[in-house]
Amino acid sequence: MARPGLALDDDDLLETVELYRLHGSINEIVRKTGAVRRTLQRRLKRAAERGLLGTEPVLPGFQISRTTTVRESDGTISREYIQQRPESGDEFEVPDGHSISGVSSLVGPDNRVINQWIKTRADKRPLTDIVGEIREALGECTAPPSISAPVASEIDLATVYVVADWHVGLLAWGPEAGQHYDMKIAEATILPAMSRLVGSSPAASQAIVLGLGDLLHSDGYDNMTARSKNLLDVDGRYPRVLKTAVKLLIHTIELALQKHDTVLVRILPGNHDDESAIAVTLALSMRYENHDRVTVDDDPSRFWWWRFGNVFLGATHGDQAKMPQLPLLMATERPEDWGATKYRSVYTGHVHTKTGIEMGGVTVESFQTPVARDAWHAGMGYNASRSVCSITHHRKFGEVGRNRVAIIREDTE
Repeated sequence: MARPGLALDDDDLLETVELYRLHGSINEIVRKTGAVRRTLQRRLKRAAERGLLGTEPVLPGFQISRTTTVRESDGTISREYIQQRPESGDEFEVPDGHSISGVSSLVGPDNRVINQWIKTRADKRPLTDIVGEIREALGECTAPPSISAPVASEIDLATVYVVADWHVGLLAWGPEAGQHYDMKIAEATILPAMSRLVGSSPAASQAIVLGLGDLLHSDGYDNMTARSKNLLDVDGRYPRVLKTAVKLLIHTIELALQKHDTVLVRILPGNHDDESAIAVTLALSMRYENHDRVTVDDDPSRFWWWRFGNVFLGATHGDQAKMPQLPLLMATERPEDWGATKYRSVYTGHVHTKTGIEMGGVTVESFQTPVARDAWHAGMGYNASRSVCSITHHRKFGEVGRNRVAIIREDTE
């Protein structure tokens, strides 16, 4: 059989011709051998064009273009080759979710089309389709349980639970990346880490579950980043990844409800999940639409701004606007909040490491992620520590505390 990626040689084509001689039709070959119909049609077409069918009858949909006779030295005919040309090709079916982006044709000396290549590209999926996939994936989820408000909480405190680059769906092979990682491991890692984090954080009246982008590793079935088209190693089909991501967020929200009076949820988009982040937000909005203690901020912007007394907070993923730009952007976008506050911070993700700058009275920082590195990050030599963290602010005095839960790395032997 032909080797993948190489052009078919005459021996490969003659193998298919022999099958055609034996069974008499393509339908019969498919029925008895399970061969792929289009592969058979393509090979027989090539064989016909190269004149390899000998004295076989004209194929359905073909016409004789030339006959070549081979004679021995004594003048007897030893072989006759019938070269055939397709009258017209099979009707092309555009794959689901694709549209035709271009057509290339190979034209012979007689100006007839010998072969044709049709290029397609994936259509941009409507957001409603993505939301539908989430709703289907979460079909068995029941209404949120009734969780009583905490007995005591501190009204002047607000705690931000940083959800930084969870990359749900990331797949890593230990010998290549240093540690095995998949969705099962993600749940076993993130769920207990968030439980410990909430348990160790102060009983602030207000909690904020703040997604800094790249909640999902891939934004759809293509398993590649939308802008750079970098291929991604993904564990599982897209609806399963969506379901797991929302499950992890629901777990975090309901942990927060046990500790805090009210919970604000904001999930920002990243370069890995531009569309899915919005759809996840809508799914959470539907789940908590009648909940009197949970507010899901469904603003589709790539920026988040929030004022709490003397504290002014912002957030973005960090793949587009960079750290040095954010203090001025903060002041420009929200001048009234800027002027009325004393303590200002902007949180970012994207780089998977703890970095920061302080400019114009604004602290801008990025955070570690709890997930293992994938093959690309391993190949680039990235080796950051892993953790989840929370930041607690006092409405008068600004940041008053942080809690960090480290993810212990277990290298694959």
